[in-house]
Amino acid sequence: MRVTIAPMDVYVIERFLVGWTAAEMDDLVDRCVRASAEFARRGVQHLTSIVMPGDETCLSVFTGPDTTAVLEANAELGLRVDRIQLGAVRDERAAS
Repeated sequence: MRVTIAPMDVYVIERFLVGWTAAEMDDLVDRCVRASAEFARRGVQHLTSIVMPGDETCLSVFTGPDTTAVLEANAELGLRVDRIQLGAVRDERAAS
């Protein structure tokens, strides 16, 4: 049996990390995770970040009321944003 979770709108932030070391990339993701309480106070939730060292890119996935709220929360916490796109997540999992 499979369980389908309703699609959820998300905001995907692209961060270009040209010239960054692996340690700097790891630190960026750690900062996103550590800032979860601060994001929540702004009505934003960090779901996950995906680092692609070969592309020198990080994709961070958020939920929030709108693009502006997600951008402002990242800016206020000093997290770089190069581009933001609206996306949707559809999750299908096997029921246990």
